[in-house]
This record gives sequence, structure tokens and C-alpha cells, in this order.
Amino acid sequence: MKRVTITARAARFVGEYMKWFETQQGTGFVPLIMWQVGDSSNPQFVPQLTVGFERRDVVDRSRIMECDGKDIEIFQYAPDELFGTDGQKVVDLTDNMLVIVDTNDSAS
Repeated sequence: MKRVTITARAARFVGEYMKWFETQQGTGFVPLIMWQVGDSSNPQFVPQLTVGFERRDVVDRSRIMECDGKDIEIFQYAPDELFGTDGQKVVDLTDNMLVIVDTNDSAS
């Protein structure tokens, strides 16, 4: 499995959620990027990325993400298929929402 990249601005966004979560639940957790699937009876519903949290000692360390070429303690728990096989799709932040973008599209 190839590591999924998260942009620095998206990582900062996740970090802010992590700080808030720690004030509510304490330390010992790490953030996860997850695929939120809501009410499947609504045909207009579009799944989206969201931030979740897991205990540091049970997280799947092979799912660690990278930012600026370095591992970052944010873990990708969304389906691998969303990111393709070419490694060109990354997690970014748009309008205060985590999104998957194709780096080839943003270069044009």
C-alpha cells in the first residue's frame, strides 16, 4: 500500500480538530481521515471525508499519511480505491472541507 499524501493546510485543519478533541477526551488518541457514509436511502447523498479519532495504541500504523515527504501522525482509513494507483491523488482542504484532489488537475 502506497502512503497517501495530505497537504500542509489539510494537516493543520486536522491538527485543530485534534487539539479540540484532546480538550474533550484527553490525550492518547490520533486523528484518522475517514470516509463518512450517511443515510444511504437518500439518493442525493454524497459520501465525504471526515476526521475521526482512534487510540494511539490500536491504530493501524501501516495507514500513516505523509506531508511534505515525511510521515505525519494522521492515519488514512478511507478506502484505498479512492486514491487510485498512480499516487497522484492527495487529501487537501477546500472551503473548510477535506477533499481528494488529483495533483495532475491542479497543475493545469
